[in-house]
Amino acid sequence: MSVLAVSDVKYAYQSRYRVVNVLNDVSCSFEMGKFYAIVGKSGSGKTTLLSLLAGLDLPVSGDIFYEGSSLNRDQYRRQEVSVIYQAFHLFPLLNALENVMYPMELNHKKGKEAAQTAKELLRRVGLPESIEKQLPARMSGGEQQRVAIARALASQAKVILADEPTGNLDSENGQNIVEILLALAHEEGKCVIIIAHDE
Repeated sequence: MSVLAVSDVKYAYQSRYRVVNVLNDVSCSFEMGKFYAIVGKSGSGKTTLLSLLAGLDLPVSGDIFYEGSSLNRDQYRRQEVSVIYQAFHLFPLLNALENVMYPMELNHKKGKEAAQTAKELLRRVGLPESIEKQLPARMSGGEQQRVAIARALASQAKVILADEPTGNLDSENGQNIVEILLALAHEEGKCVIIIAHDE
């Protein structure tokens, strides 16, 4: 049974001068424990679909369902979904450990417990203890991406969405990130959906 489903969704961008139809009657569904890739060229609507799946935007028409019910966007974004952005979106004035702790603090898990969980998550994505006190500006692109993944895991979301997660990385780091995301789906039972332009 699908955890997330899109039914006959349409989306358009409207400016003063024209309307651009991006998604037309899109229907698809996603299950737990599976890894999905939405692949297409630039401008094909991939990121728009990701934004809708993340509950960050609303379709012009059609429906999005989570666990069989219409999407309650506020609760869904807070508890059920986590997004890994191509540009990482780490908090620049928080170190790696604090970035990973942030979603736990939002969900009332604080102090030593949150710090210990964050340390475990950083190890899990292959980062050494020495990275914990580093600010994002002092990290490589691969390190920042791993911190972003650890932060997504800290939310304990069932659905992980990733927008071009390897786009800024070399091939070795990119492969490592894909392996982490595959493990999240196949070993931990999460629904992982990535967006890519490169098959």
